[in-house]
Amino acid sequence: MQSQDQPLERAAGMHMGWDVNGHGGLDGKGGNAALPRAPTGKRQGKRPAAAISPAPQPFGGSHVWYHSAGVQHPRGDKIMDSQGRAQMSSVDSLAASLLSATLMFDRASLLALEALAAESDRRVLRRGEVLVREGDASDRFFIVLSGRFTVHKGDSTGSVAEIAQGELIGEIGFFAGLPRTATVLAARDSIVLEIGRNHFEKAAETLPSLREAVTVFLARRFATQSPSSSRLKEPAKIRTLAIIAAGGSRISPLLIQHLRQAFGAATRARFVSRLDVQAKFPGLPIDDQRILNWLNELEAEAQFIVYVADEEPNEWTQVCIRQADTVLLLANASCSPRLNPSEELTLSVHPPSTSRLVLVHDNRSAAVSGTSAWLDERPYVDQHHHVALDDGADFQRLVRFISGKALGFVAAGGGSLGSAHLGVYKAFVEAGACFDYLGGTSSGAAMMAGFARGLDADQIDRGTHNIFLKSRAFRRPTLPHFALLDHKAFDRALRLEYGDVLIEDLWLPFFALSTNLSSRQPHVHRRGKLWHAVRASGSIPGVLPPFFTDDGDMLVDGAIMNNLPLEQMTELKTGPNVIVTFGSSAPQKYDIDYDCIPGASELALALLNPFGRARLPRVPSILQVIALSMLAHRPHDIAVGEEDILVCPEVPNTMSFMDWSRHSELFSDAYDRTTRWIEEHLRQNDSGLRAVLGTAHD
Repeated sequence: MQSQDQPLERAAGMHMGWDVNGHGGLDGKGGNAALPRAPTGKRQGKRPAAAISPAPQPFGGSHVWYHSAGVQHPRGDKIMDSQGRAQMSSVDSLAASLLSATLMFDRASLLALEALAAESDRRVLRRGEVLVREGDASDRFFIVLSGRFTVHKGDSTGSVAEIAQGELIGEIGFFAGLPRTATVLAARDSIVLEIGRNHFEKAAETLPSLREAVTVFLARRFATQSPSSSRLKEPAKIRTLAIIAAGGSRISPLLIQHLRQAFGAATRARFVSRLDVQAKFPGLPIDDQRILNWLNELEAEAQFIVYVADEEPNEWTQVCIRQADTVLLLANASCSPRLNPSEELTLSVHPPSTSRLVLVHDNRSAAVSGTSAWLDERPYVDQHHHVALDDGADFQRLVRFISGKALGFVAAGGGSLGSAHLGVYKAFVEAGACFDYLGGTSSGAAMMAGFARGLDADQIDRGTHNIFLKSRAFRRPTLPHFALLDHKAFDRALRLEYGDVLIEDLWLPFFALSTNLSSRQPHVHRRGKLWHAVRASGSIPGVLPPFFTDDGDMLVDGAIMNNLPLEQMTELKTGPNVIVTFGSSAPQKYDIDYDCIPGASELALALLNPFGRARLPRVPSILQVIALSMLAHRPHDIAVGEEDILVCPEVPNTMSFMDWSRHSELFSDAYDRTTRWIEEHLRQNDSGLRAVLGTAHD
């Protein structure tokens, strides 16, 4: 949590600089300034003890060069005009411009800020290097000239925020005398202006507007701070990607062409290869600081920067990996899945959650197989995707995942009511929705599994009929030792409908949720046999035996812990969701005299008498009671996102959770009602609905 003495402020349209875990200045825009080269992570002093001599300039402006250990480096220090008077370098001008855009220095004169920049040091950091460490003294602060940084609190492995160009780091702690409240790491190769206490004091001696600007800022900051205003900035969206060949694959020009078309149809993307860099900067080494600066500045021109790495882990491939927010591991699915040197390099630089495996197939004519071998070799991969070269929709889906627009369908459990999912799904697809991730609990998982296999709603409805009516798989009692029903019949029916397909081999991403009684945690099924996931997710306690994994975990119906796996969906992707759930908060009453419920002998006589059953009180069956018990704790307040659509299908009051005989009726009714609802809201120009239906075309 963020400390109360350093709250996060956010003005409309403003991104304020971070005081290690707090934020305070507008995003700055930098020009094509030639930034200095320096050893990794080392500060560059203002005046090296070395001879200074003029040198030819690579591009516009006047520069001076300094000699160090026999190597020439461009400097961003003082520039002399024709009369020998000192001028500001392009680096100092860039830094001053960025400083003036922050709330802390918006009242300072540009002259004062240029003087401050000229007195300060430039520091170059490679990806993964520590800029400041939590608990250290705040003896300097920084402004990001180029690149990006992540903020980390305590022992947490994840970042709580990201810092981009033009943002301040550590300014509140510096002026308030507070220690660092977080650790800041370079998220890619980056350059900062480092402003020490001596730098600031020297500039402020001659230019009082600097100190006045800071005083006003601190007064405004602390006057408005409160515990309620303290919150963390959400992590920045993906801006840069690296394309790395995985396994024994090679990245073909045809594959890059498909990616260009998919990105171009939905985003403003800039693809950059080693040849592009060499054409713009002929003769310069790949790690030259001017190239790094140019790469960072490209972000202002495009929504995404896609770095196309070389096949070998050379200097350019290293630059691609260090500059990327996420890595696409592209592989021909028919090649060897063995990890290659470029992937090993990626592992040494990137955290596991930033890699996506993309398995490329020639076409969709054959069923996918062999995905498990790729994932076993790469257990760190957070997501994997299947794309076919003959299906542009697969590439468009991949782009939606990357851009945070992937559309999910979240299906709640509800026994036989789950057939309504088919109608809702069919209506949205016919209206133009293109779903990218499917997930559900219990019967919701069963319906989504069918869609993930590529079946349509009518085919899944016929499968429902086969399982529950034709084979009577849910009406086969057994000796009530392990459960009430014979699970063998149900398992055979599931395997017949779903086959032995693996979840990881599905074209459409899918998950099912069950309850892990061994760990007392929700269990998300994303690998393994599809029918196993459906069986575990719908394993109603007492009705069916628990499902046991190879690891020894005991799994039962997911509705025990979470009947609506929206939280799991939002953890797996960002973007809108269509959420379908059942029931209302209205209490259900039963007109039953408790004293009339028969005992064992009375019940036996009634069941043996052909006319006795009709005289029994209409008490819910044991199956119905168990099903209702699992849903008793379901939340009535669902954390629906701003882009989400919540659908609560109407179901007949006379239909129970176990009444599968009316599955087709419920499917048809949900389809008709959802279709009418979509048509009505489109006529009302519902922007949220249009956004969901337009995801396939963005």
